[in-house]
Amino acid sequence: MPIYEKRLQQDLNQIRQAVAAMGEGVENALKNAIQAMLSGNEALANMTILMDYPLDRQCLDLDRLCHAFIARHLPSAGHLRLISSTMRMIYDLERIADYAVNICRESLDLPSPPSGLLKQELETMASASRTMLRQSLTAFAEENVGLAKSTMQLNPQLGQGLDKAIRDLVEEGDSHAGHSRDVMDLYVIFTMLERVGNRATNLCEEIVFWLTGEMPPPKEINILFVDEDNSALGLMAEAMAKKGYEKNCRFISAGRQPLREANPRMVEFMRSIGFDLSRMQPKPLDKVELQGLDIIISLQGPVRSFVPKPAFHTTFLNWDVGEMPDDDDRVNANRRYDEIYRELAVQLRQLMDILTGREVL
Repeated sequence: MPIYEKRLQQDLNQIRQAVAAMGEGVENALKNAIQAMLSGNEALANMTILMDYPLDRQCLDLDRLCHAFIARHLPSAGHLRLISSTMRMIYDLERIADYAVNICRESLDLPSPPSGLLKQELETMASASRTMLRQSLTAFAEENVGLAKSTMQLNPQLGQGLDKAIRDLVEEGDSHAGHSRDVMDLYVIFTMLERVGNRATNLCEEIVFWLTGEMPPPKEINILFVDEDNSALGLMAEAMAKKGYEKNCRFISAGRQPLREANPRMVEFMRSIGFDLSRMQPKPLDKVELQGLDIIISLQGPVRSFVPKPAFHTTFLNWDVGEMPDDDDRVNANRRYDEIYRELAVQLRQLMDILTGREVL
């Protein structure tokens, strides 16, 4: 092997070994933080906080190794992808170590270790987050694209676990008004565990990019339109959104008391401007899975009148599109539907420009 290639390979091996060493340290920090929190072990919590200093030094050393590699070898193709991915992975590993410190600090503030249902939920989320971190580090060491991709699929479980935990924490706070600070400490711990999963997902995305050149797909945004009967407004908004923005988001509409069929006059108007709603039927709101929604948009009144307690990660918007037309007056009905259509088009364009930066409709 030529001297240059030998030196390049040695430097690559040094970087990968440094990543593995830092990953091991971060994994141990998370394990110790969780153990200290669940057991109330103050000595372990304080030592875990203290051991963040060596991890910070490892982070800086690894960053210098990556910059030195670029300056020395001017890498391209796969080597450049490895270094650029590694530099982003350093940041994610350092943040996970910070989350472990935060868990320790919050656990030290608790008067006693968590118990009952909240302890079970913490153990479940802790196990899931540790599994994701461990598998992402294994995928890096073994250059295993399949493991990286399968690990990313675990992340939604942590988001669902956080939503459930928040609901239980609210109930805990309501029943023990004097323990509000303890509830906030537990909330921070749950949030830190969920963020570990997010960072592990980032690690896996970088591994996939390094090994294949594939960029992470854009996040699919789940949007629900709600109205009273889902016979007109919601179906209009759903059809328009799907035609203009389906590559960016997943859209659905539903009503509190859905009719059996779509409004014929609305269907006729939409057909006249190029929308076929013949296969769309009103859907009941109580059959929609609300936990995975990113945005809920009400077209008739406030969202909270339809969904009193949206999931923690859900954003809700109220779009005032005006009154429904009188379908007995065909001319005025078509004019009113045209006004609603134009208002919805403006609102959708503004929303999608915020979400994606691309105006399509």
